[in-house]
Amino acid sequence: MNGFNKIFLILLIMSGSLLWAQKPGTIRGLVTDKETGEPLVGVNIIVKGTYYGASTDLEGFYIIPKIEPGVYTLEVSYVSYKVIQQTGVKVEPGKTLTLNFQMEPSILALGQEITVIGEKPLMDLEQTTTARTLTEEEIQNRIVENVTDLVSQQVGVTKQDDALYIRGSRSYESQYLVEGLSVQDPLAGTGFGLRLSSYAIQEIEVLTGGYKAEYGQATSGIISVKTKSGGDELEGYFSYKTDHLFGQFRDKDFSFNTDHWDFSLSGPEPITNIMNKAGLKLPGRFYFFLNLQNKIFDDYTRATAKQLHSSIAPTLGGLVDQDFFAPRQNNLWSALIKLTWKIDPTHKLTYTYNRSLVINQNTQTLQTNLNYVEPRPGFPYKYMKLLDNFNTFTHDNEQISLIWNHTLNSTTFYELKFSRYFAQLRSEWGDDLWNDYTQPLDVPRLPVEYYTPYGDSTKVRVIPGDGFYDYGNALSWHDHFMYSYTIKGDLTHHSGDVHTFKTGIEISFKEMQLIDIQEPFAGPYGSSQDLFHVYPADGAFYFQDDIRFGGFILNAGLRLDYWAPGAFADRAIEDTTNFISPDQREKYKKDSFNFFGRRVKARLMPRIGVSFPVSNNQMLYFNYGHFSKRPRPQFVYSGLSTVSARSAYQTYGNPALNPETSVKYELGLRNQFTENDVLSISAYYKDIFDYVKTTRFRLPGRGGQTAYTYVNLDYARARGIEVEYKTRIGKYLFGNVAASYSITTTKSSNASSILQIDRSATGQDVPIRESYAAWDRPWQISGNLSFRVTKDQKPEIFGIKLFNQWNLNLHFFAQAGRRYTPVVFSGQYRSDGRPIYLTEYDVEEKTLYSKIGSNWKWVDLSFKKYFDLWDVHYIFYFEIRNLFNNKNAQIINPVTGKAYEYGDPVPISWNDPVYPDRHWPHDPYPFDPARYRAPRHILLGFSLEF
Repeated sequence: MNGFNKIFLILLIMSGSLLWAQKPGTIRGLVTDKETGEPLVGVNIIVKGTYYGASTDLEGFYIIPKIEPGVYTLEVSYVSYKVIQQTGVKVEPGKTLTLNFQMEPSILALGQEITVIGEKPLMDLEQTTTARTLTEEEIQNRIVENVTDLVSQQVGVTKQDDALYIRGSRSYESQYLVEGLSVQDPLAGTGFGLRLSSYAIQEIEVLTGGYKAEYGQATSGIISVKTKSGGDELEGYFSYKTDHLFGQFRDKDFSFNTDHWDFSLSGPEPITNIMNKAGLKLPGRFYFFLNLQNKIFDDYTRATAKQLHSSIAPTLGGLVDQDFFAPRQNNLWSALIKLTWKIDPTHKLTYTYNRSLVINQNTQTLQTNLNYVEPRPGFPYKYMKLLDNFNTFTHDNEQISLIWNHTLNSTTFYELKFSRYFAQLRSEWGDDLWNDYTQPLDVPRLPVEYYTPYGDSTKVRVIPGDGFYDYGNALSWHDHFMYSYTIKGDLTHHSGDVHTFKTGIEISFKEMQLIDIQEPFAGPYGSSQDLFHVYPADGAFYFQDDIRFGGFILNAGLRLDYWAPGAFADRAIEDTTNFISPDQREKYKKDSFNFFGRRVKARLMPRIGVSFPVSNNQMLYFNYGHFSKRPRPQFVYSGLSTVSARSAYQTYGNPALNPETSVKYELGLRNQFTENDVLSISAYYKDIFDYVKTTRFRLPGRGGQTAYTYVNLDYARARGIEVEYKTRIGKYLFGNVAASYSITTTKSSNASSILQIDRSATGQDVPIRESYAAWDRPWQISGNLSFRVTKDQKPEIFGIKLFNQWNLNLHFFAQAGRRYTPVVFSGQYRSDGRPIYLTEYDVEEKTLYSKIGSNWKWVDLSFKKYFDLWDVHYIFYFEIRNLFNNKNAQIINPVTGKAYEYGDPVPISWNDPVYPDRHWPHDPYPFDPARYRAPRHILLGFSLEF
């Protein structure tokens, strides 16, 4: 019996828990129209999480007999009326509970408006997949600042080197949506693009299991964000927090010189109201929402440049210079403007403008370029003394969207979306192009370090440099931009109480340009370079049906994704002078078809999900599906331009690449013990095919010359189990605890494995068996606890009355450390007595990433105190990140499995301060301050809202 079957058996056994025989109860009542008082006939009443249900008779009465005692949620639905959900319905043994409902008419389609009576359910028992939704209130009670913070707190998500890995997949395999539209920069390779303030978010949903056919271009997970909108009342918010208190604590260890402010304003849009009063009356109502955010801080490494400069930073029409947006080492700006026109209850038009700007020297801002870089923190350690000459990274993202919502009738509505998304990332030094760069050099500087030659104590010599660059610039120059124009439409139709059909289409046209120069000081175009300017197109068609019958729920759908690599790729295939193999040319034509003069690839993917009660308030669910993600543009187009330079290790793009594909299986169980206690358990298995890797091939007719290219030959698989418990205790305490255990294995952890081996001195073959993925973290546990006391509440602890209007939030997190490839003592010593530690390549024992470094753990805490004065709500608060100042290793010494400390043995390739390297060039000693995550960080702040 394999592992997945064992998990399946365990879940089935759990679902068959014994129930004490108790006399059943009954729910009955009358359903009427709220406005007329007339009884409604044929209203559907279901007890969620069970097979119980009924419909009203000719007089509007219903009765649901033989219900096992417990606490349930009732859902009342009827065409042309708002859906009602009543939570906390308690059925007692042998008793009859009378519940009458007054339904409010609605001209919107069924399900578009829902009225909840009672506490919001902690979990949707009927979902057919693992999905976690956070509302505005829940977000404000988390210790977070942005979307990545929110996502990283979800079980099954690992954050490492500024990248998020969902259920074992690579970081770029997720899909990031705002209002249902992608805001992901595929050329950056991070999986994210546009930045949003957490205060601008109305709701965020993270799908980590299988997802419906309406979602595409993700093999790991979906991150879907809905932003806030204005309402009938004018509302405002301003917050400011700092860790230096106007410079008083700037030199303290807990201060990173941080200033962070956030401003929002929303309500009825004033200009059109003035126009209406002037007689220029427009139908409906207009609303606006505005959010502005700025966060600036220096690095906890204490290394900063005097001034970062970006040549692409905006100047606001000459009002400011480009340095205005980079006053510190790390700079984040974001703006959101949202205008909503509610023409009438069935028509709505929404315009949204989003923009974010990030300026820093974090090398992880760009996670894909010509040369593979080992995953590690983004601090440029070798340039620590030369940051003024190092590259500045600027990531500018902008989205403009127009969304039209129209309800056709009580069963059908549609949505049309139009979007333009722009992303640009530049890595540069000052205003200079690559031809002004000079080679970085490390030279001896005072105070110098001396040593005595081995075997000759009469002489003293100087170590040539300290490993840090003293002159010159960075080793690369990069610029890319992308425009994406998208049209998306969705149509939803309810057919009776059983079927909900949804179908849609998405069409996207893109323009991408990339320039990547490596070692720009080595020649007019560097030692190697890449340039492409392409116009690909892509899109999708889908159809899905949600079927609900007697407590049984089935989601079934099909999705067709298409992709046209563009004329650049088509011409490259026909050009026999470039570095594309004959097999690749043939495969490209075989796997694509001609459509209006362009080659197009398509893939059909089935999706299915099932959920059904196995006992009262206990739902078993299963989902299965195929999912795909287009390869990174660099893997397709690199090196194919006629002006691309050739180097000994140039890797050429392959237009014949197919999208990476995953096949997912998930089985789960949700159990609602009480209205305030729910438990979910899920197990998943995921095969990932057609991962991209490098390979070497022989060029025909070139005298045995070989070249490197990308191919769909890699494979990975992830499997795991996740558990989450949520609770509400009284009116004050809310919390959740989640844990996971998972294993991710792959044939290679990056696309450049063969290239790395060929460049290395070992010449070892690439392992042909699966090994652990570099980002695999086997276990994880996290939790959130929120203690809230409102104005009207006066709690007591041990007889002591507590003051009111305060909120205490606690977040704790622990997980397995980073994986690393162990290094062992060779039994040999260098001439100066240094022991030699080397990596052992043993395919049979799978030594690649076979060890786990020291575990990570930390606790975050925040406390807020509220005051009300003149209709304004004031909040004073403090936050402490990493409360206990835990040292979490980010850079692992592969000899010890921990971060380096003085005296530890290190690999022979490291510069050991106990046995200093005496020949130039060499690396600095391994005291990189980024080898640990950030230490304790204390912030003080205040906010006001009205």
